Amino acid sequence: MSDEVIGVTVGQLVGIGVILFVTLALFTILHRVQRVLVSRVMVRDYTADMIRRVLMGVITVLAAVYILGVLQVEVRPLLGGLGISGLIVAVALQPLFANFVGSILLHGTRAFRPGDEITTNGISGTVIDISHRAVEIRDFDGNSSYVPNMRVLDQNLVNLTADDPRRTLIGFQVSYDSDLRSAQRVLRRALGRVDGVASDPPVMVVVRGFADSGIDMEAEIWHPAEEALARRVVSEAAITIHETLRENEITIPFPQVVLHRADADANGATPD
Repeated sequence: MSDEVIGVTVGQLVGIGVILFVTLALFTILHRVQRVLVSRVMVRDYTADMIRRVLMGVITVLAAVYILGVLQVEVRPLLGGLGISGLIVAVALQPLFANFVGSILLHGTRAFRPGDEITTNGISGTVIDISHRAVEIRDFDGNSSYVPNMRVLDQNLVNLTADDPRRTLIGFQVSYDSDLRSAQRVLRRALGRVDGVASDPPVMVVVRGFADSGIDMEAEIWHPAEEALARRVVSEAAITIHETLRENEITIPFPQVVLHRADADANGATPD
C-alpha cells in the first residue's frame, strides 16, 4: 500500500494533524487562562479577551508556518515570488492592520470599555464590544453601529459615564412681577427632593437675564450619568419645576408683544 496520498505522505498528514491538535489545545488553554485572569487576577474582561485574540493570531500564524514546513514548502521563496502581487495585497489589507493596531491602542488607553456610554463620530450609545476591526455601539434607539477603531482614535470622543454624577441645565421663564428670591428658594428645596438628583454638588437656581416675555432662569442639577436614568431624572425635575411654580402662584409667561398705536391721544384714548 502506498504511503503517499495525493502527493502528501502519511507522515506529513500525521504531522499536520499533530500541529492542528496542538493548536486547538492551545486555543482551549487560552480560553481557560482568560477566565482565570478575569476571576482571580481581576483583569478587565475585555482586556483579557484582547490578549487572547492576539495570542490566537500569533499561534495561527506559527501553525501555518509549521504546516508549510511539514509539507516541505519553502516559505522565503514563496514570499519572494509574490512580488508585486504581495505588495498589492499588503496595501489592500492596510486598513485591516491599522484597525487591529487601533484595537490594541483602545484597550491600552482604557478611554472606555464595554458597557460605557460614549459619543464618537456623531454616534451616541452604549459600547457593546471592541473587536479587532471596529467598536460596536448600540445607540439609544436600539440600533447597532460599527465604527472602525482608527476612526474612533482620530475623532473626538466623549465618555458619558466616565464621571458620575453628570450635570444638566433646565431653562425656564417667570413673569416680571415674580418674587425671584422666593422662586429660587422653593425650587431649590423641591428639586433637592427629586429622586436621583444629587445633593453634592447642590441644586442651583440662577437668573440668566431678561427676555421679551419674562425673566430667564435656569436650574442646575446633577444626576447619574447613565442615559436612560438621566432622562427620567431630568424629566421629573422639569415636571417638579412646573408644579412648584404653579403651587406658589409664580407665573410662567406666554410669549407676548405690546403694541402702541401712534394715533393715540395724550391721555391714551383712541380716536373714533
